[in-house]
Amino acid sequence: MRLSSFALLVLVLATPVFAGSNPRAGDVVITDESVPEIVLVGEVPPPPPRGDTSGEDAVEAYLAERQEGSAGRARRQNVNRRDTDPMNATAEELYGPEGTRLVAFDFTTDIAESADDSRFTATVYLLFANDAGQVVESRDETLVFTGYGMDWNCVSRKTSGSIEWSDERVVEAATALGVAEEFGQAESHLREWTAETSQGLAYSLSDVVKEEDGRVVVQCLRFKGDPGRRGFDIDIEPLVLTRDGGVFRGESN
Repeated sequence: MRLSSFALLVLVLATPVFAGSNPRAGDVVITDESVPEIVLVGEVPPPPPRGDTSGEDAVEAYLAERQEGSAGRARRQNVNRRDTDPMNATAEELYGPEGTRLVAFDFTTDIAESADDSRFTATVYLLFANDAGQVVESRDETLVFTGYGMDWNCVSRKTSGSIEWSDERVVEAATALGVAEEFGQAESHLREWTAETSQGLAYSLSDVVKEEDGRVVVQCLRFKGDPGRRGFDIDIEPLVLTRDGGVFRGESN
């Protein structure tokens, strides 16, 4: 099943704590429940059409620049501060944790404008992955833009919520079930998939189950977006392997 980035997913994992109290569409909520489960809560209706899209265009262009800078930083290139970056913003704030890249982003279109239309605020959602393509952090930011017409600059950014993603407990579960080899093959498959392009693809591992017939089911999320463009799809179909050499069965990318 493929979902848009604003189809609300609730991902229930083992221990980590979610940093935001009001999850929105596209967020992953972490609770302390003992049984991992993915629940599709519902679809967010599209907002009414806007006559002026200069604000949305400015947000997308700004985040596309940050994504390009993040990719350059991941390649160990020198990334210079741009005039469009807020003052005092650090490289980690702009491009993500060291060793990661901004693989996808999205934002709401209910942009809050000032009375004189010279200032607006936007809420954006960022997804960061490591060199292997595995998601390590997602973040909500509040951005403030000033300007007029088609000329806008981001003058302020604030992290309003973030999540650190980890597969440590899933790896431990695979070892306890005696399916570490099959789990490793599933992870290798996902890494090869993300290696098809330098941006836009990422994955996260959420659970592993050994069924009575010997099949190993690896629950995962696969993210796919277009570099420089807002939005991304989420594929929640699991990877299914047999005990006979870990051959893939069922749907896979």
